[in-house]
Amino acid sequence: MTADFIGIDFGTSNCAVAAWLNNKPTLIVVDKESENPFKIRSAIYLTHNESGAASNNAKTNEQTLNEMLNSGEILFGEQGFKTFLLTPDEGRYVNSPKNFLGAKIPKRLLDNFELLVVRFLSYLKQCAEKQLNITINKAVIARPVNYHSTMGELGNQQAEALMLRAATKAGFTQVDFIHEPLAAAYHFEQQIKKPTKAMVVDLGGGTSDVTFCLLSKEKADKLERDADIYATKGIRQGGIVSDKYLASSIVSPLFGRGGRTAGGRSIPNMLYFGVYAIDNIPEMSDFYSPARAKSITEYISDSKDPAPLMRLQQVQKQRLTHQLMHAIELAKIDLSDQQQTDLPLAFIDKSLDVTIKRDQVAQTMTKWLEKMFVMIDSAVDEAKQQPEIIYLTGGMGLSPLVQQAIKARYPEVNITVADAFSSVVLGALLKAKRLFS
Repeated sequence: MTADFIGIDFGTSNCAVAAWLNNKPTLIVVDKESENPFKIRSAIYLTHNESGAASNNAKTNEQTLNEMLNSGEILFGEQGFKTFLLTPDEGRYVNSPKNFLGAKIPKRLLDNFELLVVRFLSYLKQCAEKQLNITINKAVIARPVNYHSTMGELGNQQAEALMLRAATKAGFTQVDFIHEPLAAAYHFEQQIKKPTKAMVVDLGGGTSDVTFCLLSKEKADKLERDADIYATKGIRQGGIVSDKYLASSIVSPLFGRGGRTAGGRSIPNMLYFGVYAIDNIPEMSDFYSPARAKSITEYISDSKDPAPLMRLQQVQKQRLTHQLMHAIELAKIDLSDQQQTDLPLAFIDKSLDVTIKRDQVAQTMTKWLEKMFVMIDSAVDEAKQQPEIIYLTGGMGLSPLVQQAIKARYPEVNITVADAFSSVVLGALLKAKRLFS
């Protein structure tokens, strides 16, 4: 028998769905164009409709986004990303809508992001219904401990309320939430043999979270577990921040950062503001603005070595920020399995042949790791005890540099690395089963 509930991991980088089928958890196919069809890139490409395209120049960016959401074609995941790379000027690409849900932004923009989430959740719901051949009414959605926000708990409340409204509009009649690291803990709990003090560290694309809890086989089917949670912490730092550090260190000099004008003046850092900001629409829009184009052109004319700045100009004119950060992410992933890799930047300049070594990445990750350990140490201090096991999940949890750093900090503790893309969604499904069965 197939249940009418699902678990959803609505992630910064990827989304996933799981259902209860034939008395066992089952991952839902959400993107047939992806190398892993059970996860989908958290991205939407919106194309202009014919009537809207003709009037775009008279509309603001916000109005254009709203118009496309209501009447343009919507492409999800890999299909949307690939189409965007081929035709970046024929629509609007929105990466990681989750990052903006807790933001302090105008209501008209927030309403647009709510509609984006409605469209995405509707798509995920339809994928499940198509595969299972039933109507899905109920869902547990995994959320970060702290959303990407500058408003603290108010941002968390805003984001969760938006997600609830969006899920209701998408057709769910019953919705609940679970913190991402707790969801991963529920999944891990299915495997343990005895009560264990576990520290679950979820290092995602936009946020990092930790839950220090007691896991036990005897309580694995219980819904109320507050007494078993010793500490929960979260920060607005994930894999995207790591990619930015890497880009700033390795790529920025290729774009002229640190260079000088013919008169000896330094090329200003403000020229590069927003060039890597795939998670910040205002910053990225500022980088793509006519004013920035004018500034880059002026410094090219006045530069001692104009070639690097011409590469920056290429990124700005062709709107290549997403493609650039995608190349950096792929190179970082390659370095999980090898000591060095090529950074493919021929789409910017065919003469660029860049090799990145793992130790270079390690140098750029110092600040990232420091912030991660502040979060982890805070959880341990609040729990007032040491973990017996550390359970790593999320994309950054696959990094050997992250694993080595945590092992060095906790040499006596066993570290288990989860399936980065299914542990949270399967844990959300377990809560859905306990809640809705």
